[in-house]
Amino acid sequence: MHHTGIEKVIYGVEDLDGAKKFWRDFGLTSVSEDNSHAVFAAQNNATIEIYPTDDPTLPPPVATNTKSTVREVTFGVRSTDDLTTLKANLSALGEVVEDKDGVIHAADPLGFGFAFRVAQCEPIKPPSVETNVPGNIKRLNQRGQKFDQASPLIMSHIVYMTDDLETQKDFYVDVLGFKLTDSYPGRGYFVRCADANNHHNVFLLDPGQGKRGFHHLAFELGSIHELFGGGNNMTRNGWETMIGPGRHPVSSCYFWYFKNPCGGAAEYDFDSDVVDDNWQPQEWDSTPENFAEWSLGEGMGASLLPDAIQEG
Repeated sequence: MHHTGIEKVIYGVEDLDGAKKFWRDFGLTSVSEDNSHAVFAAQNNATIEIYPTDDPTLPPPVATNTKSTVREVTFGVRSTDDLTTLKANLSALGEVVEDKDGVIHAADPLGFGFAFRVAQCEPIKPPSVETNVPGNIKRLNQRGQKFDQASPLIMSHIVYMTDDLETQKDFYVDVLGFKLTDSYPGRGYFVRCADANNHHNVFLLDPGQGKRGFHHLAFELGSIHELFGGGNNMTRNGWETMIGPGRHPVSSCYFWYFKNPCGGAAEYDFDSDVVDDNWQPQEWDSTPENFAEWSLGEGMGASLLPDAIQEG
């Protein structure tokens, strides 16, 4: 299998206008918007699509007690041969639908909707990140970058809460062909698309409370300056931090999560591990220290910074 990463995520939402404002403030580009549907894109053209929760075309939600949530994630593959192989594998296990565009749609054993299509996302032009270290000067007579808003490069991973961890992990690895990168034994598995170099494209988490549902969607940024600038902008616009900023030791990235009116959270990431088939998966104890090397619990309070400076 040669799948490449996340191409599209579809949400059903209660507050369409609030959802539109969230993704604009988050830094995605508006592709199209009307009273019943909206599309937003990252720089590589991976898209978010939002619909009202009662739209009849949406796949069913997994968690029936949560109205606004992810309904389907679409992954890219290299070729139609990959689609043929996946369709055969999935057809042996349950219902598979192929739409008029050749995209195949199905659900995992716990009911989370997914799809595969020939990859349409585009390569991105990597931003120039210039940092100064004594003895290694990259920025001479020039101020460092400052960002008023983020502009996410890609959608890197999606996270599901599961109450049947082993069944779901076996499905993604053995049936879909994803590759295991790291794990919290008994609590969570990080898996990546076979031809992707992201540390993970899917994380399956068992919080130990019998929960099943969508947790968050993550986006990669171009610098730590952009992460703080984007996070401060979200805070100024009234969006509530779930946790962050902080740093994950498992994937090495800096993070900042915001509560999302579409359901769950949306995460800014920077400097995540990049892996290939030489990567050695590691088992990690499920401890707070292994979730976050350090973090703030409630954000930076960016909207208060100007007043604090004036008062000081």
